[in-house]
Amino acid sequence: MTATFTARRATARPKPTQHTEAGAPAQAGWHRAIVLAEPAQGLRLRVDDEGAQEVRARQAFSCLVAVQAGDTVAALLDDRRQWWVMAVLERSGAQDVVLQSQGRLELSAPTVSANAREVLHMAAPQVRLSCEQADVMGERLNLVGGAIKAIGATLSTLFDRVHHHSKQYMRSTDGLDRTQAGHMELQARQLLQVHGEHTLIEGEQLVKARGAQIHFG
Repeated sequence: MTATFTARRATARPKPTQHTEAGAPAQAGWHRAIVLAEPAQGLRLRVDDEGAQEVRARQAFSCLVAVQAGDTVAALLDDRRQWWVMAVLERSGAQDVVLQSQGRLELSAPTVSANAREVLHMAAPQVRLSCEQADVMGERLNLVGGAIKAIGATLSTLFDRVHHHSKQYMRSTDGLDRTQAGHMELQARQLLQVHGEHTLIEGEQLVKARGAQIHFG
């Protein structure tokens, strides 16, 4: 009877519950995750190594790469149960990269280089360049602006050919204004006026004036 009673008690003993990994909370530390929603919609991740659970996360301050949906990222779960995206590990497709910052972004180094094989594009409401010397070299330069103003002590230009067109052109010189050319031609559709306190016209071989009427005095 004793043996029978012991066997029955052993049979009636409840089985221990099975603790599955899918229901276990994520352990603090590093995890591999997939971005489900970008920060603009509220950053959400799918952590595959914890039973494919979805969590809300924040992007670490040092991670300047703008994450996109579908990115594989390195996620960190801290001791306060806060998820952080620390780096972008992999991105499919064109793998375009955008660096973003909510505050001021500054690059500081002895030498900074920007190389683009196709197009280098810069856009800002205001662009300020401060330097001791600036060198610009290119086969073709186009400058388009509503108002252009240049101030300096010396301006020197060297071109094979200069073509200028404007509706109105006004120039003011306090000192000497000199033009040296092998051949100089002035044309005016209506009026050509030369005025000065003293006006000198000198030709080494010939001075010629021709018109329907010529008035002196």
